[in-house]
Amino acid sequence: MTRCLRPHVILHLAILLTFALISVWYRLPETPPLLAPLYVTRFLIVLPMLFAIAGWLALRLPGFADLRRDPLRRVWALSLLALALWSFASQGWAYQRGPHPEIAATTALQFGIASLFSLVVACAGPPRRAIIAVLAVSLGWNALAGGMQVTLQESIGLWELGEFRLGIDHSGVSVVQAGDVRWLRPYGLLPHPNIFAGALALGLLGAGAWMLAQRRVLWLVGTALALGGLWVFLLTFSRAAWGGLALGVLAGLLFVRRGYLTARLSLQPRRLLVSAALLVGAGALFVALYHPFLLARAGVNSESIEQRSISDRRVFTEFALRAISESPLIGMGAGNFPWKASYYLLFLPYDLRGDNVHNIYLLVWAELGLIGLGLYAVALLTGLYAAVRNLWSRPDPYGAMLFGGAVTLLAIGLLDHYPSSILHFQIALWGLLGTVGK
Repeated sequence: MTRCLRPHVILHLAILLTFALISVWYRLPETPPLLAPLYVTRFLIVLPMLFAIAGWLALRLPGFADLRRDPLRRVWALSLLALALWSFASQGWAYQRGPHPEIAATTALQFGIASLFSLVVACAGPPRRAIIAVLAVSLGWNALAGGMQVTLQESIGLWELGEFRLGIDHSGVSVVQAGDVRWLRPYGLLPHPNIFAGALALGLLGAGAWMLAQRRVLWLVGTALALGGLWVFLLTFSRAAWGGLALGVLAGLLFVRRGYLTARLSLQPRRLLVSAALLVGAGALFVALYHPFLLARAGVNSESIEQRSISDRRVFTEFALRAISESPLIGMGAGNFPWKASYYLLFLPYDLRGDNVHNIYLLVWAELGLIGLGLYAVALLTGLYAAVRNLWSRPDPYGAMLFGGAVTLLAIGLLDHYPSSILHFQIALWGLLGTVGK
């Protein structure tokens, strides 16, 4: 019996390691053997993902029969895989297919790997409590790394793990400014504070699930992690992540409350009041200490950095609408929007470089057309509906917080692109939907 379980345990460990590496940007010095020399294949996170996919295939697709018998989950899987195939097909008409065919190729491969991995999670993923544990523990070391970066106002020397070179006066480094005071925003081991904030948000939801647990030790650890993680999360000054987390928490708590009524989960109201009071107190202290930067981020003080950020996003939104009007049905090809934006910038007096539009829905439409957007919408709606159906019939605080994580990323996607453009958060979004929907 033990020998039969061992391969499945290894598969679960590979999946959990993948979730642990969501907040690690590290790229290998060389492309691993047998993999195409594309940008995505050098990410460390790709190795456990491929191992999980290969292990699932070697074990003869455990859980796939159950998924196939469920019409809703079947449509979710088919639409997700169809979207991956459409991304591969878009190489044939991609904007940069001649001079740079690798752009569409690497983006399509990235989403293909993410789709297969999410299918593995949906079929044979580890228990939800294990994923919650990984997210909560990751929050701890992410908060420590980010907190040290802010305290020192520079990098903390984790070069071997992929930390970027940071400094308050370094060109291109993200800061907040109020008057003459510049403040470095934490990066963790990711390439931008906004992206780091997304990883912290997922970790906070993991810690939140522990705060709802019956065991006293989990409540204590979850509350401590949430306090430290919340402080660093606020220091990212990521407005999209703040709003996204608020919506994610509300979405998760709806099903926690449902669980309390139907399954009689012992949530210990006194404990929750203590945790809530501590978190509210931390938030109030943050506002008191950093209100000049908050006013700047809100646009009250008209700081040049914030005005530039807002204007840049408007420019790329206009570019996305323009690109959609030029090819509404099939788009410009996977991963090609920044290059199309660079072309538009040639004729405008803006000091900008090509970048993604900060809205995942416009980005999918611009790159993959109405066909791709339709597949994306079907995959999202069926994934969300399957998750809601399961949480309604089988209340589970762990599943509720994981569902809140998916909602958080979808809300962030209204104002930022990384839930769709970056591999780490593609697998977070679709993997969470997969595990909650099963």
